[in-house]
Amino acid sequence: MSFGINVWNESGALALGMDDFTLQKLAVMILPANPSGGIVRPAPRSDYILMDVAGYSPETCFVTITPRYYNTGALFGRSVIPTYKDLGGTQIAIYSYVNYRRPNGTGGWLESWVESTVECVIEVVRVI
Repeated sequence: MSFGINVWNESGALALGMDDFTLQKLAVMILPANPSGGIVRPAPRSDYILMDVAGYSPETCFVTITPRYYNTGALFGRSVIPTYKDLGGTQIAIYSYVNYRRPNGTGGWLESWVESTVECVIEVVRVI
């Protein structure tokens, strides 16, 4: 599916038209909420959800992550909005958790992660 836009200036001349760019939706994924994952766990985490999208290229595409709801009833009082990372080629990593550090009380740090993802729509769009 492709989308475009026409914009006219004050003089009525076409300033931006469908020939300038069009947006093509390449993929859509619904990431369900995970309200039960709000428990803090030790050690950093590195896994991800793989999106392999035909036609994806970071030079011509972008990824949007739009929360459907903001309140998941997270146990620790806040929710996580997923993030993504370009893995090269047509692959995108979706991270549904947050790694963080907290002081251990003796001058060092404890590595932890927490997951309490809100329901999101993840879209991959190409500008053509």
